[in-house]
Amino acid sequence: MLKLTLKGLQANKIRFALTTFGVVLAVSFVVSALVLGDGLRRSFTGVSQDITSGVDIQVRAVSDFGDPPPLPPELVDVIAQVDGVAAAQANIEAGESAVRPIPPDGEPISIYGPPQLAFNWAEDAQMSPFELVTGAAPLPGEFVMDIDSAADHGFVVGDVYDVFTPSGLVSLQLSGTFTFGPQNATLGSLLMAMNTDEAADLFDKDGIDTVEVRVAPDADVATVQAEIAAVVPGLQVVDNATVLAETTAEFTEAVDIVQNILLGFGGVALFVSMFIIYNTFAIVIGQRTRELALLRTLGASPSQIRRSVMGESVVIGTLASALGIGGGVLTAKGIDALVAALGVGLPDYPFVLSGRTIVAAVVIGFGVTVVAATGPARKASTIPAIAALSAVDQSTSVGSRTRKVAGTAMITFGAVIGALGLSGAGSTAVTVAAMALGAMGVFLGVATLSPLMVETVTTIIGWPLRRVSGVAGTMAQRNAARNPRRTATTAAALMIGLALVSTAIVVGDSIKQHIGGTIEEVARADYFITDDLDEVDLPAELTSELAQTGLVDQVAGFAYTEAELNGEVVEIPVTDFETVDALLDLDFSPGALANPTAVPVVVRAEQAQRLAIVEGDIITTRLADGTTVEATVTGTFGESGGVVTDYLYDVASAEAIGLSPSYEWVAFNLADGVSASMADTLADAVAEQLPDVHVETADAYVERVQGSIDTLLAIVNVMVALAVVIALIGIANTLALSVFERTRELGLVRAVGMTRRQLRRMVRLEAAMVATFGAVLGIAVGLLFGWAVVTALPQTIAGSVSVPLQPLLSLMLVAAFSGVLAAVLPARRAGHLDVLDAIAH
Repeated sequence: MLKLTLKGLQANKIRFALTTFGVVLAVSFVVSALVLGDGLRRSFTGVSQDITSGVDIQVRAVSDFGDPPPLPPELVDVIAQVDGVAAAQANIEAGESAVRPIPPDGEPISIYGPPQLAFNWAEDAQMSPFELVTGAAPLPGEFVMDIDSAADHGFVVGDVYDVFTPSGLVSLQLSGTFTFGPQNATLGSLLMAMNTDEAADLFDKDGIDTVEVRVAPDADVATVQAEIAAVVPGLQVVDNATVLAETTAEFTEAVDIVQNILLGFGGVALFVSMFIIYNTFAIVIGQRTRELALLRTLGASPSQIRRSVMGESVVIGTLASALGIGGGVLTAKGIDALVAALGVGLPDYPFVLSGRTIVAAVVIGFGVTVVAATGPARKASTIPAIAALSAVDQSTSVGSRTRKVAGTAMITFGAVIGALGLSGAGSTAVTVAAMALGAMGVFLGVATLSPLMVETVTTIIGWPLRRVSGVAGTMAQRNAARNPRRTATTAAALMIGLALVSTAIVVGDSIKQHIGGTIEEVARADYFITDDLDEVDLPAELTSELAQTGLVDQVAGFAYTEAELNGEVVEIPVTDFETVDALLDLDFSPGALANPTAVPVVVRAEQAQRLAIVEGDIITTRLADGTTVEATVTGTFGESGGVVTDYLYDVASAEAIGLSPSYEWVAFNLADGVSASMADTLADAVAEQLPDVHVETADAYVERVQGSIDTLLAIVNVMVALAVVIALIGIANTLALSVFERTRELGLVRAVGMTRRQLRRMVRLEAAMVATFGAVLGIAVGLLFGWAVVTALPQTIAGSVSVPLQPLLSLMLVAAFSGVLAAVLPARRAGHLDVLDAIAH
């Protein structure tokens, strides 16, 4: 039986290769995710160790929410006087890509990909992860840069460059270059350092972030840590191990997110592969029914037959696992290149092929194949030998009660579990698991019930083919409907990929339409100034500078911070009450913006009703630094579509509530009589002062944001395309096996007059119908999933479901055309069959 199994694989090399290839693709995607994740994780772990290697103790402020308040610079001298402290220094960090130097060519460095990071220069060489290579440490008005970034972007020591900072555009001289560790392991990031005395001002901070401490060699770290804690009550004092663990966790959190996303796509590919493998083995077993029955009559036991079929799956699974490891390495490089082509480069990372990755590849490739082949193997061993020899069809009806009950139960289970996941109940891991399990339940339920729909759907979609292609179209439709289970199982693999694509299209279009509708309803401003980076704020002086140009009538900036309001932590926006009504149509209640109190606050009407808040009520506002402010409710406003949150504070009271006077975005109206050319000149002047900002109309802003969503959808669909490719391989495999199975039939239709061309067309049209049937199922499921996701999203992200018909119809046409392409080789083989040999088959 073992020899027979191996000879069977050798005799069907194409079938064997196509089945193996589908599993190899899926395993490769999983391996690539693990290789990328492990490599990036190792890189970031090494960077974390380099950053914290010289720091024994760190002193910092803590807060229950938001960013911790800054520390006074004088604290450094206080800590330096503690017994056992060899050195203490301030640590000041700018937000990610908040400081951006302008290269000599004047083109800002891309904000996507590895970040641009800025720190204060540490004078203590033992605590600093940087070592000067050329030039000197930065004095006030100077900065230094890592040596590789300086060379890559053409920066020259001694020259003066414009540098965009949170406090505005400044001119600084490059005083030197440094290396980050012996190999300057920046992972592609651009690193800068400024003089400590002016770093806080450049980074727009009111103090320092932390105090780094180096303990004397003869002192005990734990003892010094306790003595520092006694000197600075209310502050957190942690050791090197804690700092290292937190730094590493912060770096690897993003890596884990990327890895989990890739693993998710790999799981989809594996799920699709299971359908392909199951279908392939089911067809092969159907073709070999007489052969297996003959073996039974010659003495083979049912267990031997079962082991023979499972043996084929073991060989395929083992080979797919081995090839998948190599394919995963190549796929990782491909993903790296794809991300770079989209303008978002990944940092450098070492190649890491861990034992866990190898085990995962073997378990997944081997396990998926064996599990998918179990059903066909069991069926092969249970068919009575005499019934198989007499060609009696032992299959159950596609309309059996068992199928209907099982399919309905799986769809119901999937819908309930998926709904629980979308509700957000439980942790993130539980939510993702519930959504994945729910989707699998729906997919399996639809696949189970889909044979009931094959004849009806193929009759409808086959009508134009019958009209245009005559006999070939008619026979193609009948062939697709003749074996509903085979057609449904083949189409189910394609359904999964297209369902995910359709879901992404519906969700993306719903978000895009919501953004466009919200801006159209709310925006009154002529222009908006925005920055692509959430951590980069626009300087407070920008609004007054715009007003002084004489070209601007009303202008307001919008700042955001976290605060605790009446026991609830929320994000509160701040803007100018005097001009906001001319810039945003928020339906303010009469007198809401009159500002009759020291700290006024306007509340969204629905929120006010929910909490029974009325005009004159006091809202206790607690900030991250622990200070408390009493704000008076002066009125309400209507829906803003997420432009502002439930509360709105006046910029005039920003200092009273402890807000930074910088803005996340600015809106302004042009003064009467300002021409389009004058407006363009103003926009160019702002862009020159603030690199990477966008000065645009509301329509242009919406178009840009929607373009960003389209880019994200393109990335998702490229990943999902892997599952679609595997499904198309399944269609080609199924048709190739079907052609072999129907050799005698094809010979007969050729004998009664069908031409080779008509025969090839029939096979191609059958593939088109199978693919279109899968597309119909996929789009239907995708619409259901899209509706569920949009319904679960907050109203500020997507208010209603939008179904873009043109992309969905295009998706169906592409699926049909792809099915035709997948049938090229099977159709060619069918057309080359010898008529007499085929009849005698």
